[in-house]
Amino acid sequence: MVVALFMTVGTGRRDEESLKSLAHGLLHAILFYKPDNIVFFGSEESKKTIECLKKQYYDERSEELTNYEFIKIDKIDDFNECFDKIREKIEEYEKKNVEIIIDYTSGTKTMTMSAAISSVLYHKKLTLVSGRRGDNGLVLPRTEKIEEQNLFSAYDKLLFDDVKNLFNFYMFEEAKKTLNRITILTDKEKYENLIDAYDLWDKFNHKQALLILKHIKDERISANKEFLGRLLNDTVEVKRLHYVLADMINNAHRRIEEGKYDDAVARLYRTIELIAQIKLLDYGLYDTNDTKFTIYDLMKRGVDTKYYERYTDANGMVKVGLRQKFALLNDLGWKDANTLYLENNRLKNLLNKRNNSILAHGLEPIDKKTADELFKEVMDHTNSIIPNLNELVEKGRFPKL
Repeated sequence: MVVALFMTVGTGRRDEESLKSLAHGLLHAILFYKPDNIVFFGSEESKKTIECLKKQYYDERSEELTNYEFIKIDKIDDFNECFDKIREKIEEYEKKNVEIIIDYTSGTKTMTMSAAISSVLYHKKLTLVSGRRGDNGLVLPRTEKIEEQNLFSAYDKLLFDDVKNLFNFYMFEEAKKTLNRITILTDKEKYENLIDAYDLWDKFNHKQALLILKHIKDERISANKEFLGRLLNDTVEVKRLHYVLADMINNAHRRIEEGKYDDAVARLYRTIELIAQIKLLDYGLYDTNDTKFTIYDLMKRGVDTKYYERYTDANGMVKVGLRQKFALLNDLGWKDANTLYLENNRLKNLLNKRNNSILAHGLEPIDKKTADELFKEVMDHTNSIIPNLNELVEKGRFPKL
């Protein structure tokens, strides 16, 4: 790759000995990195240092130093001008796919600070030339050595903090974009996979999420892997649905945390449907996309089928809505059907707000109070049906990084 060396250039103490010492330090960096291009940043007076450097370069290499450009900085103590001049050149060279090394051996404090900040923000190698100093404080020629500074590792740490915060707030796409900006991070691939897996899980793609998670070794996700395995593979359908229900509750809670109350209420509505499905399974009645019960199934269980005949399809399968499911459960003998839904005006009023929301049939948004109240109502009733619900919810809760 083509290499460009960016160098801030000062004037030294303005005496000849100081100028030579400074120029020789810059020469050492040029001879060490052998850049294809050099970009000097300095004041009008800095050109004297560059001329001295060019002479030393010729004495050393017997050839002219020509592969450079000089960027004049008029206000050498103005951060905005110093930083902007360096930033503009970095962006120009990045478009050419050039590796940039920044040397901040000399220059005003503002110039060198601007160079250092640029290296952090743009993830560029930062270097300076040091050496043994004589009695006059100047670096002795031929004692110079390169000191590379890894400042952007500090910036990487800040970026990783952002990644963790974004993950913890379920902003998975932004977390991955920020992760990709990090240059140095142990287990970077692991965190990329974690983000992908929980992004998939958050969108109910449980199978793909587990395929990724099962290859990740991390104690924080052990319970989650067990949870997904049971949700996908438990051979007892009613137990599997317990995990599905707990997952739906967790998903609704995440939406409330995000302030997406319409989405939360939609998931809580689905949770109530799952309660009905689970209770129907207790009576041996399957009510899923793939499997429906028939009028004959109801007759065998002593249900008066006149009311439900209107809900049968051409194949005799019974397809009923939420209210009819709870009515059927009541007919089957489940006394809590009234308490939970049929005579629960509080729950019905909350669900009516869902029906009138912009994500259902109306134009009104759901507020936090409604979402919180419905969440509590759902949790109260679900706990009475699934004794170990809190344990399942905890196992399916997303980790915090």
